[in-house]
Amino acid sequence: MTACLIITPVWAADLAYKKLSGNTFELVLSSDTSLTVDQAQVMMSEPATKLCNGKIPEFGKYKFNRTEPLAGQAADGKTTFNMVQMLSCVADIPEHPKAVSNKLSEDDITKFKVEGKKLTNAYMSAIDNGYYETAYNMLGRRLKNTNTLEEWQTRVAAYQTQIGKQVSRDLWRVTVYENPVNSPEPGTYIAVDYETRQSIAPITCGYVVWFLPAGSKNNFSLMREEYGHISEDILKSTAASDMGKLRKQMGCKV
Repeated sequence: MTACLIITPVWAADLAYKKLSGNTFELVLSSDTSLTVDQAQVMMSEPATKLCNGKIPEFGKYKFNRTEPLAGQAADGKTTFNMVQMLSCVADIPEHPKAVSNKLSEDDITKFKVEGKKLTNAYMSAIDNGYYETAYNMLGRRLKNTNTLEEWQTRVAAYQTQIGKQVSRDLWRVTVYENPVNSPEPGTYIAVDYETRQSIAPITCGYVVWFLPAGSKNNFSLMREEYGHISEDILKSTAASDMGKLRKQMGCKV
């Protein structure tokens, strides 16, 4: 069965979905605006959350095609963007926990926050400087199972080319929690929200989640990552009254 979801982002688009199994969907996004994969996934995030109905949405493999009018083409030449995105609804950690477990002391929380920032800075610096294997080795088992080093590097390098070198970085929120409800395995989780300015993209926002297995002292790995950016063109064409909504959609600090 195929159905449609209504989405009202800054960019106009239509989103249809097909249920493949109890917890798996195929999403199809169509737009007459040229989009990046990250922008498309941001647009799908809220509908995906509704489809998962209490479970955590996790995007999987995707494919897309994009056509744009050539220089000198007739005025009726249209831009089209179509993307097919696999979606799984999983029992997973919450994106932004509201409370910290009482099992952690204030000293523990402070130490984990420092470690979360240290790991995030190291990961982002490795990518920004082209040390892709170093960054890939920081990924957890689930992320490595989704992409080989070559696949992951190709995607990340292409995105870095699109947004440019990092100019500034703000790790504006760090949340530490232990054994949250529906967590995939026991341990400590550190969520780090960030905003960066890139040489091409003026605003890039996202978060990473680091995981330390129960009983381990330093075996941290990156288990979740979400990000997206606001290009210079989109920033210029967005009304000031819509910026708060756009920043919220992108997971930026508001």
